[in-house]
Amino acid sequence: MLWAIGVCAFVVRLGAGIWTGGLWHPELWEYDRIAKSILAGRGFSMTYLGITYYSYVTPLHAWASAAGFWSTGSYVPIMLAQMAAGAALAVAVACISQRIFGGWMSAALAGIFVAIHPGFVLYNSAKAHSLAFDALFFALALLQSIRLADRPTLRRALVFGLIIGIGTLSRGTILLMGPLGGLWLLARSPRECRKLLFRNLVLAGLVAAVIIAPWTIRNSLLHHRFVLLISTESEDFWLGNNPNATGHTLIDSEHTVFMSLPPEERTELYRQPNEMAQADWFSQRSRAFVKAHPGEFLRLWVLKFFHFWWYAQQTGAKYPGSWFYLYMIFYSAMLILAAMGVWRIIKLGPPATHLGWLVGIFLVGLSLLQSVYHVDGRHRWGIEPILLTLSGGGAAFLIERLLRKKSRAATMD
Repeated sequence: MLWAIGVCAFVVRLGAGIWTGGLWHPELWEYDRIAKSILAGRGFSMTYLGITYYSYVTPLHAWASAAGFWSTGSYVPIMLAQMAAGAALAVAVACISQRIFGGWMSAALAGIFVAIHPGFVLYNSAKAHSLAFDALFFALALLQSIRLADRPTLRRALVFGLIIGIGTLSRGTILLMGPLGGLWLLARSPRECRKLLFRNLVLAGLVAAVIIAPWTIRNSLLHHRFVLLISTESEDFWLGNNPNATGHTLIDSEHTVFMSLPPEERTELYRQPNEMAQADWFSQRSRAFVKAHPGEFLRLWVLKFFHFWWYAQQTGAKYPGSWFYLYMIFYSAMLILAAMGVWRIIKLGPPATHLGWLVGIFLVGLSLLQSVYHVDGRHRWGIEPILLTLSGGGAAFLIERLLRKKSRAATMD
């Protein structure tokens, strides 16, 4: 069944890539600009806001893009890698749903939901973007947390650290899953096992740190100050916390929040000598806004959290309106089925309720963290597969209930 789900997801993405032409000519993002810079001998860099940036994004996707383009001179390798990651994501989600609900039906349905998810299909097959890898590592971190709860061996802990470490080089917010997963594991483990589990989790953290450290050291030496992953974190925070903030990158389909800067402030920003000076420029203004308007900061945080789980006025502004409505119909159905999945978890009791708490902790924790910054529609898609594990259980519960009613009706006849 898992092989069938994976093959189905890959075929859907490959078909979409061929149909749209994205397999050969995907929509390009900053990762491609950096990859081309690497191949041209200029290193991990790109021009942004009038200067050269060396730590604009986390490196995994750009490295993979550069390797694929260097070996073949085309975008086909990175797009096939994204499609494979999307297929692996469907399998991982199926495994998680099966662990929570038991049986095969919830697993199959959850995997199918990921396989046909319009957002994942679009980003995996038509855009050279890191979302495929981001979502996969989020799901793998959840799955490995569940495996650690089954058997907290050193090997499983080290694999957990490996997932967090490599995943962080794709999307920095996955770092939060380490402590959240570790606290959940410690809270549910027997008291006599906690010392050994804590040791294994510390070693897992060391593995993650060893993987992340070379990139952090490179950044810190380059900028002469500590930079964990990227230099644009201050800008991301400013986008969601400034006098003209909407909570989104956009104000409307034609204007971004950045465009709302007065000309004199924009000129001042462009005059900054390097990317860290520009980061400080954004940081000073966002901190001043939060200090002067703490109530507005909290209001925006709540608004962005709402946007994260529903939608903002600007969501889908750059796509045909029909795409947005079709996706929202799909997503609304997934939310209803996820609510049914939660109800089923409550009825099943432990261990399903313990796993349900883990899913909830990850979903709420990661969405709260993202909502501190700014929220675009694709930010939810990184963790939406975790939500679909619940949707698969809810759909299975609904189907099983309908089948039981049909069986009782047939018996009465």
